[in-house]
Amino acid sequence: MNAVLDLLTALNATSRRIEKITDNLALVSVQTNMLAVSGAVEATRAGEAGRGFATVAGDIRKLSRDAASNAERAKDSVRVVQDQIVSVRRDLDQIVGASESEIARNRALIDRFGIVAADLDAVQAMNVAIAAGAEDIFRSVREIRNGTSQIADAAELASSASREAAAAARQQAQASEELAAAIEEIASIAATLVTRST
Repeated sequence: MNAVLDLLTALNATSRRIEKITDNLALVSVQTNMLAVSGAVEATRAGEAGRGFATVAGDIRKLSRDAASNAERAKDSVRVVQDQIVSVRRDLDQIVGASESEIARNRALIDRFGIVAADLDAVQAMNVAIAAGAEDIFRSVREIRNGTSQIADAAELASSASREAAAAARQQAQASEELAAAIEEIASIAATLVTRST
């Protein structure tokens, strides 16, 4: 857009030079017309001998008027072009201003996206740390569960051994009672034998 604005500035300068050229052409046509009028006056003074010169002077005046008319039309066309250049330049200035404003907004938006991206990176890093911590906790829970299972197995073994020990103790107590009864019976028999022998 700025390059186009520079081209429009150059085009405007060129149109002003063309306008000056048309002004010069208009001046030349006026001067030519004046020379033609002077020639017509001199041709009239010359009488019959100047009749051909009067015709030529009339043709020159006609060409001069046509040249002046053409120069004026060219000047009008140049002014229309200049007006259009001014209008286009004004529109382009507005577009450039709006574009620069939009660029500034987009840069601010990109900066904000950069901040959001950095925040997302930080959140991702925290999520990775949380996932690692959760994995550690899960591993610890598995180890605790395994330890608890081992403790339960050991408790079950201890309970089973305790039941077997209690059963053995009951059997031993019963055997002890039977042994005591047998000893008493032997003692009674021995006492009877001692009494009889005396």
